[in-house]
Amino acid sequence: MAWSSAPVSCCLRRARQVAVPLPQLGAGPVRLARWGSQLDLRPVQTRGELTAEAVAGYIAKYATKATEDFGPALDRRLNECEIDGLEVPPHVLELVRACWRLGGHPRLKDLRLRQWAHMLGFRGHWQTKSRRYSITFTSLRRARAEYGRRRRLGGAVPLDAWGRELDDQTVIVLADWTYAGIGYRTLGDAWLAESAAAWAREQRQTAREEARTHTTHIA
Repeated sequence: MAWSSAPVSCCLRRARQVAVPLPQLGAGPVRLARWGSQLDLRPVQTRGELTAEAVAGYIAKYATKATEDFGPALDRRLNECEIDGLEVPPHVLELVRACWRLGGHPRLKDLRLRQWAHMLGFRGHWQTKSRRYSITFTSLRRARAEYGRRRRLGGAVPLDAWGRELDDQTVIVLADWTYAGIGYRTLGDAWLAESAAAWAREQRQTAREEARTHTTHIA
């Protein structure tokens, strides 16, 4: 992608200059990771001034749009015998195999590629969660919940059972614990509980017998 303030040719030239050296896995020259030949660079089309909000919205849109849903096949960690039977697109399968193959190399052990092969080797998050850089996800969730609660109340301030303003930051600390007891307090309570359990067992048994009889008649 390219911003409207920079020509596409300039962005293409800069992309060609990017190179990252790869770990040396054996004899031979040092290999570099570069952008491939297929680059789709397009100016961001905006109406009016190109603002920071517009750029952030564009990045957020395509960052989530480019995240592929691999389905239940890659929702957990894998072992080697499961890889060939994965029901995923061919290019995804090749990436999983590459992670497993490279993860077995001693020099790449710290990358833990095999443990994260189901994530194609990426064990992080596409968006920063640094507390020093920006707001945290916890703060965003809290603000979202507060907004939803106030909206349901028509803009009114939410109150607790005692008429006080409801605050999620309020913490009730129980400093003392006392032993309340165990089991039933009276023989009558124990008899009622046992009777209820026996009645429930009888109802389940009756339901199983009726289901078995119904199945036999259908057969």
